[in-house]
Amino acid sequence: MKKTILAVVALLCLCGTAVAQRHIEYKWRGVYVVVDGSYVMNINRTPSSSNVVTVADTVSGYALGISGGFQFRKEAGVGLGITYLMDPTGAFTQMPIYAELRSHFMRSRLTPFAVLQLGYTLPLGASSATTKIEKGGVYFGAQLGGRFAIDRGFAIGLHVGYKMLNMADVSLMTDKHKPLLNDVRTLHMIDAGLSLHF
Repeated sequence: MKKTILAVVALLCLCGTAVAQRHIEYKWRGVYVVVDGSYVMNINRTPSSSNVVTVADTVSGYALGISGGFQFRKEAGVGLGITYLMDPTGAFTQMPIYAELRSHFMRSRLTPFAVLQLGYTLPLGASSATTKIEKGGVYFGAQLGGRFAIDRGFAIGLHVGYKMLNMADVSLMTDKHKPLLNDVRTLHMIDAGLSLHF
């Protein structure tokens, strides 16, 4: 009888250990670093009275970003970040620099999160045949996603998001490279991607 009781107690201890190991609480206070990659797609279509196809009508590409800051508690972290938006045509490539507010809603292994970003975008693209971004402008970004903790100091996340990029000065040219006009363009973009949390 004693052997049976000891065997049951040992089995319960093993089960309890297995359950305890499955619950991993990701660090919720301290310095954080997030690296993310996304596919980005433009959702606005700006009609052009001059029949010039502008970059605002054709943009889709990839974004690679890194941000870091301090998590005061699970609901509030503040940091700075930079993203490199790559446009395959070469005309649109930009680099937003921003401050962010990051929030995780639970202390469990799997938790939803939200991020708000506000900053300024720098144009890095080369001139296309008809468009050149002369000056950047206000940048706003928002993300919603879920984060899964691998261990206390490393997690993987998936997110969807929205980005608004204002280009304060865009030169438009005819296909014969004659200046047409300077315009202000605002891009509304959606994105989806993967993030690594350290």
